[in-house]
Amino acid sequence: MWGLGGTPDQSFEIGSGANFNGAANTWLEVVYTLHGVNLFYTRNLLNHYHQPLEMELGALDKFAAGESDSIGFGDMLPETGLSVKRKIFTHEDKTYTSYDLEVFIDTSAMFNHDAPGEEFITFKFTGLPAEPVISFMRDFIIELDQANQDRHPDPGKLPAQSSDWSFALQLNQQAYNQVAPLYQERYFSHHDLSQQFDDWLAALPPGGKVLDAGCGHGDPVITRLLENGFQVTGIDLSTEMLTRAQERFPGVPFHNLAVTQLALEAEFDGACSLSSMLYLDPIDFFHAIYRLYRALKPGGLLFLYAYDTHPGWRGHPFSHVLDQWMWSWTRSLDEAVHALEEHGYFSVLQAVELPSVIDDEPEEQSSTPAPLEEVSEALEHLPPDALQFKLPPLPEPKRTKPFDYTIIARRNTQP
Repeated sequence: MWGLGGTPDQSFEIGSGANFNGAANTWLEVVYTLHGVNLFYTRNLLNHYHQPLEMELGALDKFAAGESDSIGFGDMLPETGLSVKRKIFTHEDKTYTSYDLEVFIDTSAMFNHDAPGEEFITFKFTGLPAEPVISFMRDFIIELDQANQDRHPDPGKLPAQSSDWSFALQLNQQAYNQVAPLYQERYFSHHDLSQQFDDWLAALPPGGKVLDAGCGHGDPVITRLLENGFQVTGIDLSTEMLTRAQERFPGVPFHNLAVTQLALEAEFDGACSLSSMLYLDPIDFFHAIYRLYRALKPGGLLFLYAYDTHPGWRGHPFSHVLDQWMWSWTRSLDEAVHALEEHGYFSVLQAVELPSVIDDEPEEQSSTPAPLEEVSEALEHLPPDALQFKLPPLPEPKRTKPFDYTIIARRNTQP
């Protein structure tokens, strides 16, 4: 379990469905291993309205005691479903009990935006004994409770490469390769972003070693780093972006790596990631934090920039970005700060929401959507004794446009 899909006041959309409680969705990995090697791996979301841990474990105890015949998870929008059923049969005057464990992963809602249940992968393990099944479900419930408390696994305590997922890596690589010839960023046209980046540079050792994680074609970030006398290394998952970067900066070493693949130890005085790392899904984001912790020297400084696409909703990690199908996510400033500090890898020194570059434009007034015209007419012509009808209250988004933010964090000596 890798944390919640949102907050209780965020609308959450996935497939063709939606609910008004992002915290009812939990990120998880589905891993099927054989002799310690991943045979099958994917990521998905579990929809479940959490109960206190004592209640969840109490339901499992009742199932184990034979007071119920099944127990499962996956509620209103079952992008992932998990259930255990008891099987009792008699043969030659002897009664036998076994358990069937079933896991289904809805690929249609997650990857095609269809209605749940139109396309899914199912794993069914039959004839299992009680002890491993009950133990598995107990661990599952405890992990689900930890995720509900906004506690995440520590990547530093997990086996190496345990969360490698070629799908997202190859999909995003393909997307950036497609847009590489025309892709351009103008980060430093934003005065506040430019100033904060320069403040971060001023805190680094003169001539120090800096990593640009998700460097793309290198401009304008590597340009500014070199102008200020730093030794620069760039990494990016897109081979086409790196081709542009190598042509522009022939003296800079570049490596075709995602930040989650970085394996250097205490190499850099500073690292930066602009419009890259903060758009990773929660699983890759926590692994990226750990990888940068290892790559930075103790006391090294990290600079991050991104924007939250919409604070009022979450959903569809598989979606169109830059007119390409990509796997990505968005998070608030507070969520990013919490993730950096949760396992003790970084101490956040500065976290700032930047003024929007379009703040001088009049902002549209947000309001609850009105019913369709034909629905309104139908309601007006209902007979007097008809039941009263009201639209469900829809949550107003906290803000109707994306907002930018920056974070400066120091790499701790020990987590």
